[in-house]
Amino acid sequence: TFKCYELDKGPPTDVDLSREDALAMYQKMVEIRRLEMMAGDLYKKKSIRGFCHLYTGQEAVAVGMAAALRKQDSVITAYRAHGWTYVMGVPIYSVLAELVGARTGCSRGKGGSMHTYGDNFYGGNGIVGAQVPVGAGIALAHAYKGDGGVCLALYGDGAANQGQVFEAYNMAKLWCLPCIFVCENNNYAMGTSVNRHSAIPDFYMRGQYIPGLWVDGNQVLAVRSATQFAIEYVLKRGPIVLEMFTYRYEGHSMSDPGISYRTRDEIQKMRKARDPIESLRNQIIKLCLGTEVELKKIDADVRKSVADTTAKLLKDKEIELDELATDVYAKTVDKQVRGISGYSLVHKRLSEICFGKPKRTPPEEIKDVPVGDAALVAAQQKAKAAADAKKAAEAAKDDKAKPPADPKAAAAAKPAAAAAAKPAAAADAKAATPAPPPAPAA
Repeated sequence: TFKCYELDKGPPTDVDLSREDALAMYQKMVEIRRLEMMAGDLYKKKSIRGFCHLYTGQEAVAVGMAAALRKQDSVITAYRAHGWTYVMGVPIYSVLAELVGARTGCSRGKGGSMHTYGDNFYGGNGIVGAQVPVGAGIALAHAYKGDGGVCLALYGDGAANQGQVFEAYNMAKLWCLPCIFVCENNNYAMGTSVNRHSAIPDFYMRGQYIPGLWVDGNQVLAVRSATQFAIEYVLKRGPIVLEMFTYRYEGHSMSDPGISYRTRDEIQKMRKARDPIESLRNQIIKLCLGTEVELKKIDADVRKSVADTTAKLLKDKEIELDELATDVYAKTVDKQVRGISGYSLVHKRLSEICFGKPKRTPPEEIKDVPVGDAALVAAQQKAKAAADAKKAAEAAKDDKAKPPADPKAAAAAKPAAAAAAKPAAAADAKAATPAPPPAPAA
């Protein structure tokens, strides 16, 4: 289940599992599976246009890791993001609405499959590996704010060969950032197998100076346990690299049938032997945490819910034309460029339209730069007062620690001090007597 690199010990192999947690994780994985199946159908019907990358087969990674996250933690991933978007709190309705380009989507229908966002979820990113250094930056923000949060920076086995990943490793280790680098190894970089695109396929060892952990990414309980371990580790000792060994059933994207570089038999074999949903299903029944009837009801309820949701969102409208440039272009001086721009879109900020203008950060919350002389002087005075108070407290403590004076010794010392003072006083008086004036010259 686990393999360790540069770690004294790994996560525990024995875990606590309640009935509520087991059924909740099972339902989440079934919901992601149905979400992706519906997305595939909508793409084939041309309701979804452009890119569309499905997460089918990898559900245990998102569900297991999300089960271990806390409210202050953050996530950033690449373009296979539908499942992650859902587990980070975006409703299935908003995910599918985004895919079909409806204004009710989580990115107002302008992001599509690859650019979905939510609270503490920084997307879906379309450039291979580009999200990893951004994830290190999010981890830096957590460290800067001191909120105790960590960032999961996810990428695929193909992106693991990108140079910016190693640059992010370096900075995260230098600054001891609370960043968990997560390689979702689904065995194929587009149509190229791991053994053909990576000289060292042990991605959890790629950090060199950063410890690593290999995890069976199709076992949701192992994923949850590994994530809990990683969060505790990075908060104390800096970054770690996790390799989630999983498998995708579909092609790289909807334009890829997924069988030109692998066989149908391989896919069916993986479905039969390592399907994450079936694995948890069998564990739930074996541990008497749920019955076959209960699990079948969850399956049926999810199927109906996703179908009803889809029927409703397909009636939603697209955004208005004048919103296309919202939060993209600043207002330009010229309405036309070389006479070829047919219309000019007025610049808008969607956040201001929906939520009002953003609040300014108070000067006292800004730590890295002085905000005006008054704030700087006040901060210096506060620091000086604290230092003076500390110094006074230490002096009082030292005085209290001194032993009390002996009365007999003090009485004996008084005559000696008086005798010593007389010659000194005479010498001072002699020195103070003015010298006689010089005799007049002959």
